[in-house]
Amino acid sequence: MATVKGENLRIFIDDVVIAASKQCDLSVRLDVQENSTKDDTDDWARQQVVRLSWEVRANGVVTVDADRNDPSTLLDRIGQSVDVQLALASGEMNSEKGDPILAGTAIITDVQITAANREESVYQVTLIGQSNMLFPLAQLLSSNPQRLVSSDNKRLIADSDDV
Repeated sequence: MATVKGENLRIFIDDVVIAASKQCDLSVRLDVQENSTKDDTDDWARQQVVRLSWEVRANGVVTVDADRNDPSTLLDRIGQSVDVQLALASGEMNSEKGDPILAGTAIITDVQITAANREESVYQVTLIGQSNMLFPLAQLLSSNPQRLVSSDNKRLIADSDDV
């Protein structure tokens, strides 16, 4: 089992990394509601799933970086739906997106900037999921059904008897 260092796991919004991030968090929550009745004969409460939700948060140092999602561009997009990916990163400033781990659609709901005297200015951004957060799936397209190539160049070869 391979481990992933924190600096190599980043949040990407519309395929662009969040700039100067110091920490990112993913929270998945399942809410339940008690559904017990007088007919129940044991001592255990019956629970029913009511809602599944997820949230992504990142915080970092305030920068002005037009090539990445900096606080200014995030503030401009508050309230908008965006594609979010939690993905492996590499390259210069760990900004090149590698293999995604999870992906989904979310709304940028909150951007906070804190500027304390004689300290680095920091920001926090919160995104609330709009749909299921999924393992990213790539659409398979091909004029040849025996040889499928995904939009991210993964190849699937099938025997002609299997098609």
